[in-house]
Amino acid sequence: MSKLIKGVWDLLELFCEKSHPLGVTELSNIMLEGKSLIHKRLKILEELGVIEQEFYSKKYILTTKLLELVNKSLSGYYSRTNINKYLQKLTKQTGETSLFGLKNNRNRIIYLDKYNSENLINISTNIGDSPFPHCTAHGKALLAFLDIDEIEQVAKNGFKKYTENTINNKKQLVDALKKIRELGYAEDDEERELGFRCIAAPIFDVRNNVIGAIGISGTIQRLPREKVPETAEIVKNIASKVSINIGNNIIF
Repeated sequence: MSKLIKGVWDLLELFCEKSHPLGVTELSNIMLEGKSLIHKRLKILEELGVIEQEFYSKKYILTTKLLELVNKSLSGYYSRTNINKYLQKLTKQTGETSLFGLKNNRNRIIYLDKYNSENLINISTNIGDSPFPHCTAHGKALLAFLDIDEIEQVAKNGFKKYTENTINNKKQLVDALKKIRELGYAEDDEERELGFRCIAAPIFDVRNNVIGAIGISGTIQRLPREKVPETAEIVKNIASKVSINIGNNIIF
């Protein structure tokens, strides 16, 4: 990959991470690069229609171009895999809200689809959320089947603590991932949000690479610990069907 392409991509990612307009000086300071080089990259993104310059501040903001591309991509993905159909089945069989997410370039799950149950109380996770992977069932289901180098990289980002149950060190994470590989599913036992228990299983592509996870979330009252093994089998079964649907033949 050329330095120019890499630089333009890094700049685009920076715009996606920030929630405010960005000027040349700020971008130069953040990226530790000269203003002329930043100008060159900005011009490329502007010509592609991905960013635009505000009239008064002269700073740059994202346009809706990326959203349009994502919507087209997701539309094609859903038409091929019919993910929502599997989410509906999962919710119907468990009575709980189901969620589907894919792996992003930071080895996190980004939630792309959700099917709410009819329960009055449901988890607050929204489509587009991409939480730290050590504290969610979907995230741990993904991590458990990544290469050790990728897991090490995630561990370097630290372990943000949300509740008393949140994994807070590398040893705890490694032990948890080993158990997940043995069982074929991951659990979030009030690790990110008090009062909720989540169960998720990995999804694999045609090359046997883990690409995401599908699972459910419910209150600890509706999903008590003794109900976890039975519910996990349902989740694993649906996850296997999704994997098979996209060309994989792994079944736990």
